[in-house]
Amino acid sequence: MNATTINWIVLATLACWCWVDGFVTTAFVLTTLVSVEAAWKPFIRSRLAVKLFGSDTMADILGQQKSATSRH
Repeated sequence: MNATTINWIVLATLACWCWVDGFVTTAFVLTTLVSVEAAWKPFIRSRLAVKLFGSDTMADILGQQKSATSRH
């Protein structure tokens, strides 16, 4: 597991704890954040994303993500 995965697991656990403990607003925000992140990664590589944003835009987004996360 890398640090990003661990961070999202921590956020999901914190969201569950907030729901149980009654912090509804915080729990809702954390749940929304985790859900959007979970849905974003498959979406960015989908055909629908290419149709909506165009192949050039998606190539730029994916290229920027790779360069931003690569270590030199």
